[in-house]
Amino acid sequence: MFLTYVGESGLTGTTVNDPSQGHQIYTGLFIHESQSISVNGEFNALCRRHFGAPLGEEGAPNVIRPVDLYQGLGYFSSWTPAKRNELMQDCLGIMIRRETPVITAYINKQEFIDARAAGNDDYINRWDTPTGPLVNKFFFAIGMFLDELNMSSLSGDDIMDGTVPIANHALVMAQNGASLEAKFMAEFLRSDEGIDATGLIDDICFVESARSVGNQLSNLVAYFVRRWLQNPERPHPYFDGLRENKVIQVIYPVNI
Repeated sequence: MFLTYVGESGLTGTTVNDPSQGHQIYTGLFIHESQSISVNGEFNALCRRHFGAPLGEEGAPNVIRPVDLYQGLGYFSSWTPAKRNELMQDCLGIMIRRETPVITAYINKQEFIDARAAGNDDYINRWDTPTGPLVNKFFFAIGMFLDELNMSSLSGDDIMDGTVPIANHALVMAQNGASLEAKFMAEFLRSDEGIDATGLIDDICFVESARSVGNQLSNLVAYFVRRWLQNPERPHPYFDGLRENKVIQVIYPVNI
């Protein structure tokens, strides 16, 4: 079974006044249950190396916030760019070495607001905020990834016989207090897109991000995806490194 850790970025509701947050992002970091202990151990080791203590203990932050780390804010305001870069590279290295896949979905918030104002898109009119259609696309993307994963393990005879055993499942790990809610899973599974999502466990596990290495790493990926979407013409070495090393695998837009 895969633990699918949800990362978020760009959550400002329907507000589009902030030019740096024109997109809302969900990322799903797939960590197989057999690797979860080693990922946690490696993350805790790098925290001791960079902070002198595990997260939450004296001298260390409670959680690594991507915007603070990247821009040198909050806890990281006294860190040099080189020191912050070293920590970011160490965090990304955990995922790159394992080629842990990340599935991404995003929505352009201005397009959503414009479509709502026009009132001629029945699908978009179902939602009050961009989160609704984004969640739907995100769960659909996870289901597609699981389908491809399960199909890849089938023999030619299995495919010809129409036998599709579900060998891989995913449990969504969301953050307490973030935008993902338990009701979204039930709504998706009742929808036309979700009715065949057999590999997706029909519940969401909620955790505190400060206690979840996977969610903190997924948040970091979501932040770099949002920066890339904001201005794809600029250099984005962190995003490029994740994509070129098979971490960021697919990016699904909500089509409006």
